[in-house]
Amino acid sequence: MFSEELLELDRNTVEFMIEDMRRQIEEKDEQLRQLDEQIKQKDEQIREKDEQLRQLDEQLRQLDEQIKQSEQEIQKMEEAEE
Repeated sequence: MFSEELLELDRNTVEFMIEDMRRQIEEKDEQLRQLDEQIKQKDEQIREKDEQLRQLDEQLRQLDEQIKQSEQEIQKMEEAEE
């Protein structure tokens, strides 16, 4: 009788441990899902920033071209005055 009670106690302990481990795994899974979502959001923000940088780079390139043209026009005007 004593050994049957110990056996039952052991089974209950094992079941409790398994259930506890399942709970921990589910919590970790949820944490991973949340982290994955945060990473996706950060990735999207980075893509948006990259696009903004590309647009600004294009604007700078255009302004640089305008400056070069203006410098050439000024040089031509100075040469014409000489």
